[in-house]
Amino acid sequence: MVKKSIFTTKKIAYAAIFIAISVAINTMRIGSISFGGFPIIFSGYAMGPLMGFIVGGLADVVGFLIRPSATAGFNPLFTLTSALTGAIPVIITKLLGDKYPNYKLWKIFIGILIGQTITSVVMVPIFISLLTGKNTVWYYIYRAAAKQIVSIPIYAILLKAINDTVTKHFDFI
Repeated sequence: MVKKSIFTTKKIAYAAIFIAISVAINTMRIGSISFGGFPIIFSGYAMGPLMGFIVGGLADVVGFLIRPSATAGFNPLFTLTSALTGAIPVIITKLLGDKYPNYKLWKIFIGILIGQTITSVVMVPIFISLLTGKNTVWYYIYRAAAKQIVSIPIYAILLKAINDTVTKHFDFI
């Protein structure tokens, strides 16, 4: 029996591409609007939750090195949320019974909804509030929720469309 490696050369190369795309998109953001989380989420769907977790964490670190935060220094709490962004949606979608590359749109939507709610809507506002020492958690929760109301359906539709097209030509696993 041949044991299949999690870290193949192909997966490492694809992970590097997803990291680069995420960093590039985040670097070009307009204000607080960015779609840098999309490549992280897509990497989890394409290569599995572990690789999505790794891509998310590394994208955060590399992104910080290229564009340091103007308001605070590096914080591993935000790296954790970025890493979980790449893992949670695909875990949820798999728990709903879908497997690579055949994901149903509604299951992708549920996975991204739960993942983005946990990371962007709950964890990030709590960490910002803890780090600033200000009781601004509800302000940031409402602000993040408003952004995610728009982002989640866009991410789900884009992911389904890109996945269905790209997996005809590339095998990420």
